[in-house]
Amino acid sequence: MIVRLAHMAVTPRVNGPGRRLTVWVQGCPHRCAGCFNPGLLPPEGGVPVPPAEWARRALALEPWDGVTLSGGEPFAQAGGLAACLDELRARRGRPFTVIAFTGYTLEELRAGGRERASLLERIDLLVDGPFRVSEPAGAALRGSANQRLIPLTPAGRELARLAEREGPSGFLISIGPGGTVIVSGFPPAGAVDRLRNALETGRAG
Repeated sequence: MIVRLAHMAVTPRVNGPGRRLTVWVQGCPHRCAGCFNPGLLPPEGGVPVPPAEWARRALALEPWDGVTLSGGEPFAQAGGLAACLDELRARRGRPFTVIAFTGYTLEELRAGGRERASLLERIDLLVDGPFRVSEPAGAALRGSANQRLIPLTPAGRELARLAEREGPSGFLISIGPGGTVIVSGFPPAGAVDRLRNALETGRAG
């Protein structure tokens, strides 16, 4: 069992409270207009990583407080990610929380079969729903107003409380394998397009 991994990085206070280890998986079926990371849409990209290697890479980036699953679409690789989280928990020896962003709704995931249910069981806080560029959210951990913060555990309720208290998140830019530019968090309208244009023309601005 493998996961097609695009990138891992520690993203303080961007993809959840505290120092989050954000994991971007490769591949997404949703094709939302205005996607922050269009380079992560093709399912054939990224690097195939088994759970043991996934956990090794995650532990090499310590310290962090919890894991945030992003992408891409995490639930397109639900079984592999569930196995990766189990491997990481066994190796780390200390508890951690899990936040997941998904373009599916919780209702769709619960109707989506055993592998999706297995990953849901390992998540504390779910941010669900497709990104709609026409519906800016201005709220914590949400890219558009239709998306919901759904605690699935008591720890998830505390994460949601902290996130709401901190308010709208900022954003970070990181560089993935092969020079892929990955946006983490929630940039203001037009920021990603300006960044892409600057990189394509070799100009900063």
